[in-house]
Amino acid sequence: MSRKPFPTPADKAKRTLLGIDIPRDELAFVIAQASMGLRAPLGTNIKDALDMMDTLPTPAGCPPMGVGFRRAADQAVAYFHERINAARQPS
Repeated sequence: MSRKPFPTPADKAKRTLLGIDIPRDELAFVIAQASMGLRAPLGTNIKDALDMMDTLPTPAGCPPMGVGFRRAADQAVAYFHERINAARQPS
């Protein structure tokens, strides 16, 4: 019997962020394109593209590129959640 992995803070944030589903790989790919100043051709398989980025050389001590963009996406969602939780209602 397989168990689901324990949800990360980013997973929890995604479920509660105004009820909006933010697909991790899609956000990671948007961040990657913006960071590199590139635009992928229509129909690009996002998961495959991020996985392919993992095969590119990176500086010593840095995570593979696709992993790094996925981590950036997780941090972005966690940040959105933090800011929304900290928001104050106008009086």
